[in-house]
Amino acid sequence: MFFVKKLWIALLMLPVLLGLSTCTTVKRVPDYASQLVDAVAEGETQRGYALAAERNALIARGVIREKPVSYDELLLLARLIDAETGESAYGEEYRLCVGEVALNRVASPEFPDTLEAVVFQQGQYPCAQEPEFADLRPSRACAEAALSLLLGERRLAPQVVYQSSRQIGPAFVRFYDRRLGYTYFCESVYPELYC
Repeated sequence: MFFVKKLWIALLMLPVLLGLSTCTTVKRVPDYASQLVDAVAEGETQRGYALAAERNALIARGVIREKPVSYDELLLLARLIDAETGESAYGEEYRLCVGEVALNRVASPEFPDTLEAVVFQQGQYPCAQEPEFADLRPSRACAEAALSLLLGERRLAPQVVYQSSRQIGPAFVRFYDRRLGYTYFCESVYPELYC
């Protein structure tokens, strides 16, 4: 009995003797995605910048294995999705397609190569030319769609660079709303640029 008691004490002390903690504390990584979406939807820009910087620093150190995200791009894309979709009954799929067209344009040789230049390109997104666009507080759903897209979610082919109420090129997908009619998401008329 005495030997068994000493053995148990020795086993309990072994981690301490080896320099290991018997109570390990696991530091949890904050849910940055949810917090970034909240910052966009609640208009907390400074908090959003701080969260994005903190998250991107953890990515650079290898603590988080995700794509870095610019808060400016997240806010701009969320505003564009909100302004373009409005109170549409199309839902999440439509929001994702609207945002993806803008990102496809950034990657396309036919359009400017930054999100800001694409959104504010003359004649492309009239909603972005409106004075209230700069102060638009996107809905949570639009902020979630923007973040999903910036993290890599895709629904369309890379050559889908047009969104219009009329078919411009080959239609990849279309949505119908009783009030608004059809919205087409169309491929470039220069398919050879996307091979």
